[in-house]
Amino acid sequence: MMNIGEFARLTGLSAKALRLYDERGLLCPASVDACSGYRRYAAGQLPTAMRLRALRNAGIPLAEAGLFLADADTSREALAAHRAALAAERARTDAALAALEEIAVNPGGRPSWRVEERREPTQPWAGIVLELHDDERGGDQQSEEDDIKRYNEAFAALGAALSDGGIATSDPFWSSFREIDGSDRLELLCCWPLAGPLPEGWSMPGWTLETGELPPRTELVVRWRHDDAAPEVEGAAHPAVISLILEAERRGDDLDFSRLRQIGLMEDGEAVGVEVAIPTL
Repeated sequence: MMNIGEFARLTGLSAKALRLYDERGLLCPASVDACSGYRRYAAGQLPTAMRLRALRNAGIPLAEAGLFLADADTSREALAAHRAALAAERARTDAALAALEEIAVNPGGRPSWRVEERREPTQPWAGIVLELHDDERGGDQQSEEDDIKRYNEAFAALGAALSDGGIATSDPFWSSFREIDGSDRLELLCCWPLAGPLPEGWSMPGWTLETGELPPRTELVVRWRHDDAAPEVEGAAHPAVISLILEAERRGDDLDFSRLRQIGLMEDGEAVGVEVAIPTL
């Protein structure tokens, strides 16, 4: 039998860590002296202690350690899940470093995104209103994924309902954000442009439907494809949008960001990129 100091030196685990593992039921001493409280460990506990030390070295959270001390199948599944999480985190870190390197070397961004001006006529539209999660601006990944799923479902449902009703759509779908009055929460408007006004009384049960009409306008427009190489900074606007805003300032245009639209860039019926348009004032 070994005292806690001897066991700690052999395993690389501090006495404090060993006491914590005891409290969590992960590695309890073989015996504890009733009078002195001294803990003693058996040689047969060394393999478990070594696994706990390996878990610490691999950055496995203590809350998950029990999975790796269970049977071999559970341990393998837990290890595979941890590897996948680390790979995803490495990919995010690599992307962030690549963006930082590009911005540090080329503060103006690269490539130079082409900003165009165009004149657009009146355009009726129908849209579904979605309230986004409160942390949309902050970065809870699961909430963002949930919002993207709802966004896709809303566009699909609206497109199908319009088609089933024999209502013709025109240009590619678009979306825009807007603040909910009196709060810092956001709504997302998912729209299909229409060839004409909706029939009177037309509705979509189960969805919050809104209709309107874009007036004749001059817009600044920038576009990019999903496969374009760009130094994107996670959580910030796409560099093409930054280029659009810089161009507007250079021209002396005032922009109303509540009227910014994100439009699907389509090829052969597939969304291959994004176009962002904002009216000039």
